[in-house]
Amino acid sequence: MDPRRISPHDLQTRRVLDGATLIDVRGQDEFRAGHVPGAVNLPLDQLSPEALARTSGDARLGQGKPVYLACLTGFRAAQAAERLSQAGVPNVVLLDGGTRAWESAGLPVRRCGSAISLARQVQITIGVLIVAKVLLGFTVHELFFAAAALVGASLMVAGIRNACGLNELLARMPWNRHDQCRERVAQAA
Repeated sequence: MDPRRISPHDLQTRRVLDGATLIDVRGQDEFRAGHVPGAVNLPLDQLSPEALARTSGDARLGQGKPVYLACLTGFRAAQAAERLSQAGVPNVVLLDGGTRAWESAGLPVRRCGSAISLARQVQITIGVLIVAKVLLGFTVHELFFAAAALVGASLMVAGIRNACGLNELLARMPWNRHDQCRERVAQAA
């Protein structure tokens, strides 16, 4: 069964009148790059009924009281709704079109982090490394081609292990360390 959906303006009204809780299921870096003001960040990979109650401070959320879910476009929020539904949380409503639709509707968006998500920063860095190694391989020495292959191999290892050292390194860079949203960002358990 498809979860109910709500338009950005209708959700804004519900939040003002009822104090509706909006859970943003994106990663912390994406959340900081732009989210609905007052939304609570609970990344999809940490989502469970227990985490929902702990993060929101409301054990009834998703039972009698609806839980509103958002992400950038609605895709991950739909996955979150399915996960919660399978875990016995029946009252889930999706922000139709996600944060992107919210912003397009002229509603406020809070930004307190990098304009470029960590995932994109990793992609850009790896792309620059590979292009540089190939160019150096053609102009300086052939061993730079091997260095490009090592970058590719490290990507495979990161994919297999589901852990990216470059992501961790970039997260510690000064431009990615913003504490303004910390009070609303769920801490990894």
